[in-house]
Amino acid sequence: MCWPMDVVQIEELMAINCRHLLAIKLRGEINSWAEAATRGLIKEFLGEGSPDPHRTAFILANALYFKGTWDCEYKFDENLSRNFDFYLLNGGTVSVPFMTSHERYPCGSFDGFKVLRIPYENGKLNRRFSMYFFLPDERNGLQDLLKKLIANPGEYCNNLPHKVLGKFWIPKFKFSYGFDVTKAMECMGMKLSFSKNPEDLSEMLHIPKGVPFFDPAIIQKAAIEIDEKGTEAAAVTSILCGSSMYKPEKLDFVADHPFVFMIRDCTSGFVFFTGVVIDPSKSN
Repeated sequence: MCWPMDVVQIEELMAINCRHLLAIKLRGEINSWAEAATRGLIKEFLGEGSPDPHRTAFILANALYFKGTWDCEYKFDENLSRNFDFYLLNGGTVSVPFMTSHERYPCGSFDGFKVLRIPYENGKLNRRFSMYFFLPDERNGLQDLLKKLIANPGEYCNNLPHKVLGKFWIPKFKFSYGFDVTKAMECMGMKLSFSKNPEDLSEMLHIPKGVPFFDPAIIQKAAIEIDEKGTEAAAVTSILCGSSMYKPEKLDFVADHPFVFMIRDCTSGFVFFTGVVIDPSKSN
């Protein structure tokens, strides 16, 4: 037997349907904004089911886009690029294109790893950007390297001497990665202040007293691509409510196993992007 729905039930269903339609429209608008702000590097920032039409009161979002061309003294020759094996953490290998150059590069050797810096051309802004590559000596040395960098990341970036490298190969790579920042912060014992005190947002939003305020979800997605010409990188974030350095005669720098990279402003020391290349053959 079918029971007819009363007026209240019909209104509730219409309200639910309206919220879902608004969420879909909002997701499209935010994704279009993210794609435009990152010059097409990040296309689907918010995935299916986001934002939650029942819990989302507001969305704060920002975007960071970086495109840098290698400095003219450090450019790579596409004709020299070759395919080589890249050694994975699971013991396997993948064949990927590597690039090389015969120029002198700022490079240093530390305890268990090497650091290479490749400067970018100076743009309109009065800043000196460089990409840093942190390569562990051992193919399985990534975890040890990360521990040292987390303890003091800036210690290994300054005063790297220019060297003529022996064997020098860096893989080309392009990938994107997204994750929930909130969960990462929880693992570190951190929490945003306005999740407990909504008044912290009073300068941006009017939040009536007594209105339930859910814990915010913070989503970040980043994308980066490097090749012989330079680097293109972007990141979008959305909030839904001392070691000694020694100097051998000639260094080899063959990044054929997992390594860390960083885009840094050499003037301020501010790090704009950082990540780990585990498999350069994959884009996600």
